[in-house]
Amino acid sequence: CSPYSDEVLDGFLELGPLHYFIPPSLGGRRTGAESYLNIVETTAYYSLPLGLTLGITGSLFLMPFLKHATPDLLARVIPDFLNGPALGGIMITEPTGGTDVFGLRTTIAQGDGSMTLTGRKCWGGLTGKAEHWLVAGRVVRGDRLTRSLKLLYVPRSSPGISVATTFDALGLQPIPYGETAFDDVEVPDAHNLTPKGTSVLRVMYDTLFRSRLGIAAIASGLCKRLSEEVDARAAKRVVFGGPIDRFDQVQYRLSSIRGLAQMNHCLLRFTAEWMDRHEDVSGHYVLVNAVKVVASDSMAAAADSATQLFASAAYKRNHLVGRAYVDSRPFQIFEGSNDVLHDNTFEIVAGKYGSVNSDAISQELETYGLRLPEDLPEGILAALSAAKESPQREQVQYGKIIEWIVVLAVVDHIHAKENAPVEDARRVASFHLAARLAELPYLG
Repeated sequence: CSPYSDEVLDGFLELGPLHYFIPPSLGGRRTGAESYLNIVETTAYYSLPLGLTLGITGSLFLMPFLKHATPDLLARVIPDFLNGPALGGIMITEPTGGTDVFGLRTTIAQGDGSMTLTGRKCWGGLTGKAEHWLVAGRVVRGDRLTRSLKLLYVPRSSPGISVATTFDALGLQPIPYGETAFDDVEVPDAHNLTPKGTSVLRVMYDTLFRSRLGIAAIASGLCKRLSEEVDARAAKRVVFGGPIDRFDQVQYRLSSIRGLAQMNHCLLRFTAEWMDRHEDVSGHYVLVNAVKVVASDSMAAAADSATQLFASAAYKRNHLVGRAYVDSRPFQIFEGSNDVLHDNTFEIVAGKYGSVNSDAISQELETYGLRLPEDLPEGILAALSAAKESPQREQVQYGKIIEWIVVLAVVDHIHAKENAPVEDARRVASFHLAARLAELPYLG
């Protein structure tokens, strides 16, 4: 649970966990999305930052690089990940923000056989540590900054790159975050990962969406570990003459954390199979939003509840639960702020179907091979049907409801297919649906 040294990280990478992101044709072991998601889940069980490190390198760098780099570039770069402790990442966010990609100020000027990259990026996980980077920027023509985007492969060793500052981040040690400066960095045209006939925005969304879906694997590993830790703690912690797990409120917390672990494992199982069936996931907003926000929210909820059960013992920097409490919070912010995604979920469904009634939700679920759950809390569908002309704060709430319906549908799907234990997961999802409905009258 404590921050690990570079030697520990290098030793772990030497074991080849990143090989599961690389197909056998290039020397790796990837047999499908589940092969690497299971590795991420297991790693996050033991160390949340280490699980995130695999997610950053595997989902945000290797996956898009493998899809869009030229054969020559693949031949030069992929051996680093097969033969040594290499890391990679992506840089989109800038000091002025990251969600609004058309607000980026990093520029790319086309030259004769090469491009010139100029600007600043911040909050890129593994800043200064990873050698391999994908960097997003806007094309500049003369003095005009266009809306045309490019995604470039840029090695950290390129002349003109420097780490301007390293942030004293609140958590997720020892993953370094900071601000990177690109001062007239020359990038060969062959490093342009924008495929012909495809918008780079689509490439970026496909990359980010796959990474968001992968958060379920990290959440599954963390919640499973927290569930086991609190079960053991509650059985051993004696107060008022007996273990605390004899109290009903404690049993409720234990079953809730167990339910979050069950739920995230169902999300992992479903999204692994679903991603394998889709070459491009950039247009599937509702499913991706639901998995990302619910998985990240569940991490924070599980860590918060575990902290309450461990009490003062958890309030230490070197305690697994205390670190999970701090480390899980950024997942609700990066790769798309959850508040923005909630609103986006509502807008996508309303815009696509003209309403957010039961028929609209059913149709959207059918696109993922899912069915509308039959036992939703009373009043949920009626509330959604009346949501069309709502203020944004209510649309955010309706977005949360839609997301939890999607997750409940996934849980039911996995239970029907695999007979997986989901009783606690269903109760957690139903509770959140009822709670979001009950909050609606008080958002005025």
